[in-house]
Amino acid sequence: MKKKKRKSILIPFFILTLLVVAGVSLYIYISGADTRKLKSIGYDSEEITFIKEHKIPVDLLSKYKHISRLTEIVNNKNYDNDLLEKYLEVYEDGYDVNTVIYMVNNNITYEYSERLVSLIENKYFVLKNLDRYMSYDKSDIDLTVKMVNCNRDYEYYTNTNKTDTTKGLLMLVNKYYYLDQDYVYGDLVEISRDYSNNSGSKLNSEAYEAFKELVDDAEKEKLHIRNNYAHRIYSYQEGVYNSYKNKSGPVYADSISARPGFSEHQTGLALDVGVETKYADDKFQNTKEYLWMKDNSYKYGFILRYPEGKEDITGYNFEAWHYRYVGKEAAKVIYENNLTFEEYYAYYVDK
Repeated sequence: MKKKKRKSILIPFFILTLLVVAGVSLYIYISGADTRKLKSIGYDSEEITFIKEHKIPVDLLSKYKHISRLTEIVNNKNYDNDLLEKYLEVYEDGYDVNTVIYMVNNNITYEYSERLVSLIENKYFVLKNLDRYMSYDKSDIDLTVKMVNCNRDYEYYTNTNKTDTTKGLLMLVNKYYYLDQDYVYGDLVEISRDYSNNSGSKLNSEAYEAFKELVDDAEKEKLHIRNNYAHRIYSYQEGVYNSYKNKSGPVYADSISARPGFSEHQTGLALDVGVETKYADDKFQNTKEYLWMKDNSYKYGFILRYPEGKEDITGYNFEAWHYRYVGKEAAKVIYENNLTFEEYYAYYVDK
């Protein structure tokens, strides 16, 4: 029997081999196309390796000029892969990567600018207030953030809201936040005459315990601090305010007294202090007791509510005698950072 010829088998195998080689060559060429494209934009070998390892779409990158800090963008702790195209739309050389990512992640559509960066980097920046910061016509960034956080971009007693009483000791009552007529926080207790220059004055029970400790410790240093006025009901505050208003006009009344419903005395957490047997609000700042209170009251949870030099923030003239109980933790932060309660509330409580 004659042997079958193998030629018919070898030819197809040869062709198959050629096809495989051609396919591999084509694959290598196509793969190299991405590399060539990236090199043409300006990416070096190390960057190209990074791009491939992170599976960054080359077609996307080819829409933009060379991104010199692409690795920094992708490695940023707040990077979101789904938002890469938006990062690239915003980013330009010289831009701060953290700011670009923050802008995109928070859907900030303002054009990147030095002012925007300064606002975002400000210690007390609050995202929800950004539109108001941008509208506030002040070049001083710190002042802009401070004023807007404290609602001072609004006129007094405009854009008012009911106080969020769920904040407890940290509720804010001022010219923008008001209380219902019958509201009072927690239990009120009468202040003993050992701690007060007046009979019948009442204070929140927790604040009272702290105040007694404060007075007792001051006595050890021969300083005689006493309560003059604490809790005030709505109708009493109404009478106080109207008295100033009728005598000196509404502008003066608003600078020295709260309108009814807008006084934190109504919470039972605020009190006016003086020295033993003397009622002298406007003289208290000249006493040793005031100097001690100013630098020690925070240890007991109290803050000087309307400090000197902060009138534009608090909306009130300096009141050396007016203290507010906020608890030791908050009082320490406020004292150590030289904050008003408005500033503290905006950044730490109502973010």
